[in-house]
Amino acid sequence: MQVVNNVQQTQQLIRGGIYIVNLPNSGGSIQSKQRPCVLVSNNSCNNFSPVLHVCPLSSVTTKKKLPTHITINRGNSGLLKDSIVLCEQTIPVNKSDILNQVAFCDEETMLRISRGIRIQFALE
Repeated sequence: MQVVNNVQQTQQLIRGGIYIVNLPNSGGSIQSKQRPCVLVSNNSCNNFSPVLHVCPLSSVTTKKKLPTHITINRGNSGLLKDSIVLCEQTIPVNKSDILNQVAFCDEETMLRISRGIRIQFALE
């Protein structure tokens, strides 16, 4: 899938939005290439900073069950497939690498994602 315009040219970036993001190729088990990600940085950062934080999604739902793996059902989000948010792979990205919005997380899902991030960074 190729997207011509990035999202900041057409709409506001909002925490909880699921966007297609160009991720760097880091190798190994780290998610890379163009893929859906949840925007997890706060909305002030999303408005003013050139660098934002995202958590990549995987549609491979048979991954090892970790407390940092948060399930998103396609019906609750607008995604085409059930997916897992990989909170252990929080990634800083340039705003220009965020492409189109494809879905959105509801409040309950964002609470679970926030908890997964707190677990990853030992804040809980």
